[in-house]
Amino acid sequence: MLKRLSPCLLALALPVGALFTPPAKAANFVSLTYGPFQRSFPMSELEEFVSTQEATGQLRALMRLVPKDDQAKLLQFLGMRLPFNVVQTDKILGSPIGKDLLKQFSQVTIRRDTAGEVALRGAMLTAAASPEGLSMMSFLKNYPAETINLDLRKLNQMLKKQDGMMSMFGNLRP
Repeated sequence: MLKRLSPCLLALALPVGALFTPPAKAANFVSLTYGPFQRSFPMSELEEFVSTQEATGQLRALMRLVPKDDQAKLLQFLGMRLPFNVVQTDKILGSPIGKDLLKQFSQVTIRRDTAGEVALRGAMLTAAASPEGLSMMSFLKNYPAETINLDLRKLNQMLKKQDGMMSMFGNLRP
């Protein structure tokens, strides 16, 4: 009888547990580091930068320190959209290339804990399931923390090492 009750108890416990589990936060702020300089700003400033190619507010102060060609690469990277749904994204992230991508990206994100790859995976899956689809901006907006901290120099190194992020994503297949 206990075996028959176990699934029923589990089915009852899941909704009750969900009531007491706080929802995951999504990133409302971005903190960019470029060498010894750091600026934090609302996600809306980054969205405006991508749409208008003009930095405003706190982002403008940081972009003055970034060479124009690095700014262009950053805009290209942030404007990238990927044609993968959530199931395809999950399969890709489970592949050797996807695992390598998560490992590399975890070095670009600055965290105090060891959950970098897990947070990245969650953000990518949530972004792929979102109405706007998987893009770099939807990924950033769905990162499970109030602030996503990015090291621009490490990001630039990663892009150069991969011979451009576009070519790396071109090797992925759903």
